[in-house]
Parts: sequence; structure tokens; C-alpha cells
Amino acid sequence: MPSALKLQEQYGDALQVVFVECQGSTRDQYEAFAWKMKWMGGRAMWTEERPFQTVGNGLPETALVGVDGTILMQGHPGNFGSKLEEALAAEIKKIKSPPEGTSAALKKAWGSFLKGDVAAALEECDKLGTDEAKAAREEFVTRTQRRIARAKWLVDEAYLVEAEAHLGQLAKDVKGATDLEPLVAAETAKLTEPARAGEREASKAYAAFAEQVAKKKPFDAANVKKAELLAEKHASTKSGERAARFAALSKIKPAG
Repeated sequence: MPSALKLQEQYGDALQVVFVECQGSTRDQYEAFAWKMKWMGGRAMWTEERPFQTVGNGLPETALVGVDGTILMQGHPGNFGSKLEEALAAEIKKIKSPPEGTSAALKKAWGSFLKGDVAAALEECDKLGTDEAKAAREEFVTRTQRRIARAKWLVDEAYLVEAEAHLGQLAKDVKGATDLEPLVAAETAKLTEPARAGEREASKAYAAFAEQVAKKKPFDAANVKKAELLAEKHASTKSGERAARFAALSKIKPAG
């Protein structure tokens, strides 16, 4: 777990670490355990839904899924040695480079897109007008729409601190892209809606709290008390509910 979390911190958005509970613990149990172990508060995700089947009976089991969805490595991480990080670095290099086989004519468009200039990438594709350019344009739009969908989810679920940062970068990337810029602007406008004022305040308060306690005895009595006070102050908000859940998790006993 600690090694995977370090990789998540090292590679940021280029990598997504997903921890899968597979021993029958409830969500409350595994989340409480993760908080106690100081594994929460970062970008790693936690779930009990297996994205694929395990190959052995031992734990832990690690799998590296490539950018194309292919399982590149799977098994006990102790057997991987340096091969895991080497394979990981190779996959990350792929997402920072045009796809293999990209024509010379399209490399400029891919270069712009990978640097974050979506508008320039789309404009270059439109200028070329070839079937390959049209396919690349569709890929650029699809990838950007996924990012917009992520922003929408963050807004709808009241992760407004994260949404603000995500949308800020998106707005820079799509500036000048007439078919995408309005979509980002629409989500950004939601952040300042009067009806979300309470959620904005609560989101900032809980985000600051979670960051502060994640690595410093999360379930210390003083921290649990802070969570309870946050939940009381921001009752009826989603972040208030998260604070109340944190306090409740502190009382969960480990499975078994």
C-alpha cells in the first residue's frame, strides 16, 4: 500500500491507483481501516468492485493496466522487482507522445493537444481535413469531454474545491475551442451559483480538514471532535455528510 501511494503521488494525474477490497469487508470497515493506516486523503481510489479477476490466492495482488486497457502485469508485487516501475514509465511515456504510427502531418496537432492547447489541436485537424485528421479530432474531443464529465461529477457531488482546480485547468486548455469552451464555462458558472454558497463553504472546510488530519493520527479524539463540529456547522451539505461519516468511521471496529 505505501509503495502504491508513493507512486500515485509521484506520477499524479498520469497514474490512477485503485485499491480493491476482496476479503469481504464492508465499505465502512475498509475505509475506517484505510484512514487509521493514514492511506486516505490522496488521489488513490478505493472500491470493492473488481475490475478484473485475480490470478492467485495470495495477497497483495497487483495489476498494471495499460493506457489501452490491457493488463500488462499481474501477480504478487514482490515478484515484479524493477519491472513494474519500468513498465509504468513506458506507459506514461505513451500518454505524453502521439500514438505509434501517427503521420508526420498530424504530429503538430498531437503536440498541441498533449501540451494542453486543445483549440490549436482542433484547428490543425480542421486545416488538414484528412480522414486521419478527422479521427484525431474526434479523439481530442472525446478525451476532453471525459475531463468535462469528470468536472461535472465533481460539481454535482459537491467536491467543489477539486472541481474549481479541475475546471481552472480545463478552461485554459479549451480556450478558443468553440465547441468545448461553452461546456466548461457552464460547469464553471455552477461553482458561483447562490444556491451552492453553503456547499462551497463546507467543501473548503472539509477539504482543509481532511488534508490536515490524513497523515497525522486521523482518528485522534481531537480530530473526531473537529469532524463532528464540521458536520454540525455544515449540516444538510454533502461535505457536512462526509464529516459526519468520518466521525462515524472512527468508531468502526476492524473486520474479524
